[in-house]
Amino acid sequence: MSTTVTTSVLSSQTGAAPTFQAAATSNVCECPSVGQKNVMVIFRNTNAATRVITVVFPGNTSYGSANPDPTVTIAATTGENWFPVDPAQLNTSGQAEFQVDNIAGVTVACVKIG
Repeated sequence: MSTTVTTSVLSSQTGAAPTFQAAATSNVCECPSVGQKNVMVIFRNTNAATRVITVVFPGNTSYGSANPDPTVTIAATTGENWFPVDPAQLNTSGQAEFQVDNIAGVTVACVKIG
């Protein structure tokens, strides 16, 4: 089961601070429309061990094999990674998914430039 990450909308007039929440092993968020790149997902790690984030790209390549799901390691203790959400990540639920190998000490925020 996936946990939906609340989207914080950032405005050039008002600004805003992203709202972080505890990460789940499967995190889903808003996915931008084709041609847009205005959504970012931010992961922070305060645990003494590194964490691995998997960026899920559903579907298959034109050759019929599963699309590759890249992985990124977040540094221990003060690690932070920002991921632009790509419209190619749109799943059957209309969201983008990010998986975390171990959630202890990991928080996540979704930010949309409004």
